[in-house]
Amino acid sequence: MQVKVYSCVKCVGDDFIKYGKTNYGKQRYQCKFCKAISVLQYSYNAYKKDINTKVIQLTKESMGIRSIARILKISTTTLLKRIVAIADNIGQPLIPYYQTYELDEMRFFIRKKSNVMWLVYAINKSTKEIAGFYIGRRNNKTLNAVIKTLINSKAKKIYTDKLRNYQYLILKEIHSTKRHGINRIERKNLSIRTHVKRLNRKTICFSRSAVILNAILKIYFWSDS
Repeated sequence: MQVKVYSCVKCVGDDFIKYGKTNYGKQRYQCKFCKAISVLQYSYNAYKKDINTKVIQLTKESMGIRSIARILKISTTTLLKRIVAIADNIGQPLIPYYQTYELDEMRFFIRKKSNVMWLVYAINKSTKEIAGFYIGRRNNKTLNAVIKTLINSKAKKIYTDKLRNYQYLILKEIHSTKRHGINRIERKNLSIRTHVKRLNRKTICFSRSAVILNAILKIYFWSDS
């Protein structure tokens, strides 16, 4: 019979001694190497060490909240809190100076079709990496949240569509609306809508919360797992 080997959460050691019990009667163990105290066997799946990795993987596979909760055998409330916590630990990556970017907006809905929201984001024209994104109404505040990031990185050129707001927010010297200038980000729009069902054009999979959608996009765009 194969014996399951547990490892310490801090030093990855595998030698433990018993160290009392929790208030709920669970056996606690102390690592002989770093003296860290932990519970090795949990009855609720949400406490397992690899649960965050699985949440990230299933989220990036475009699975819904209820589907992920059902597969991982945890509650939807716990899953939503865990997604937000994971996203809070994902920082926006540093972007290099003097790069060329494409900027575009994508329409979607929150809760119902009458509540229209927009995802504004930018990609590096060479690497196609996401430089920044913001969720909100289609106004200067939402657009400027991403544009400021590009300007602070001393962007060499920013390509957009012919939305009038851009001419007031981006310096004329670095702004371009030439034909085929945003081909890459338009193709990225299709990929995002395919991978994230909440953003599909014809769907009933609306996000109920902008906070959760923002967290899911953060995981989708910038998580390494």
